[in-house]
Amino acid sequence: MEGVCEASFPPGFLHFPPVSILICICFVSSLFFFFANYKYIWLCSSLCFFKSVINNNNNNYYYYYCVTYSAYRNMSPHNKRSMEQKKRNKDRIAAYHGQRVNSHGGHRNSHSHSGHRHRGGHTVRRNRIYDPGNPFDRQLFDYLIVVDVEATCEYKNDNYPHEIIELPGVLVDVRRGVVDKERSFRSYVRPQRNPLLTPFCKALTGITQEDVDSAPTLQEVVKLFEQWYTETIPRGAKVALATDGPWDLKNFVHEHSILRDHISFPTIFYEYLDIRTTFAHFFNRGTPLKLVPMLERLQLTFEGREHCGFDDAVNIARLAVSMMRAGCVFNYLVAIPLTDEFHYDMPNTALYRRKEGSGYLDPDVVDDIAKKCFGVDYFTFGERHMAEVMEHRRRYPQNFNQRNQLWKQTKMKNRGRRLYGVRFRMVAVAVLALLGLVLFLLLIYRKVMTLL
Repeated sequence: MEGVCEASFPPGFLHFPPVSILICICFVSSLFFFFANYKYIWLCSSLCFFKSVINNNNNNYYYYYCVTYSAYRNMSPHNKRSMEQKKRNKDRIAAYHGQRVNSHGGHRNSHSHSGHRHRGGHTVRRNRIYDPGNPFDRQLFDYLIVVDVEATCEYKNDNYPHEIIELPGVLVDVRRGVVDKERSFRSYVRPQRNPLLTPFCKALTGITQEDVDSAPTLQEVVKLFEQWYTETIPRGAKVALATDGPWDLKNFVHEHSILRDHISFPTIFYEYLDIRTTFAHFFNRGTPLKLVPMLERLQLTFEGREHCGFDDAVNIARLAVSMMRAGCVFNYLVAIPLTDEFHYDMPNTALYRRKEGSGYLDPDVVDDIAKKCFGVDYFTFGERHMAEVMEHRRRYPQNFNQRNQLWKQTKMKNRGRRLYGVRFRMVAVAVLALLGLVLFLLLIYRKVMTLL
């Protein structure tokens, strides 16, 4: 029997138990990491914290309380209102399900907060949200102005002094979900440093030398944009610029035009919504894509000529509308510091940035800023705009019936990816379990052989 045992297995394998024990330990550790949840780790850390509180005569708790209260006191209004809103929502849901009795005897809140009212258990912001289930009403702004500038360039020359030669502004009516090309802004710009366009620039942008020769200067175009904005945007509306990435406003406008050429721009050009970054986080797990792949992901095709400023802006606007229709909310605002002396305030505009700069915006704080800036015009526009939007939705119901269909398709794709990850983990656990079973049988077999 000993000869059979030595012939069946490698010499010395069964006579070295630490190897088997080490493999079993790895197997148990792998199971722990597969099934462990971060909540249990958080619970353990919380228990350790409270244990240290008791052992140190509440000194740690006093320090923790002081630090937390100080951080809350110095917190941005967007964070404060967001935390308070989350707490109110939790209390409302708990009271609705009978888990907690609120101060009104367990009944649903019927009083109105400042700028809010309750309909059927949903918090509705006055003059802004007309249908809580509509993804367009969950947006923070009433209008978006999509900007995609074109600049002078030269083939394979990164140090070329770029100058803006086209400044478009495509208007997006958020509540209607419409790209309004007829009321949009567009103007060519005459460059000053290099008046003659390079052949590469003409071929890339499609802009001719005659277009820029007869165009106004950049400072004059900015004044034309300001005039168009005053005539087009109703007073009291919340408006923000939107771009495909940071290059248009951060590089071409702020660095090249403002800081280098000392061109004055209104403060509305100092904050914007980044469509590419928002798309990456909402649809592509944080990986940014170019414009055409983003359009294809949402079953859209590029319309017009690529690298034409106005056509690019129109397609970015179409992409933004499709993203909103799929349930994406544009609530991350990129802020450019107001440290130069060339910016100025434009009428009928407001700055919605956070106190510390770029970050996520709270809807209530955005409304409060608009109320403080526009006063009575904020409510007047809200009532008038609500009637116009509801009439538009009754006239074109087909544009709002299937508003979440694209989001459902994207959700199903993400669900398929998650299921693939679950299957992969299950296969890994099965392989480890099989390995452990084989080792266990080998140990039993060795024990039986020694007894015989």
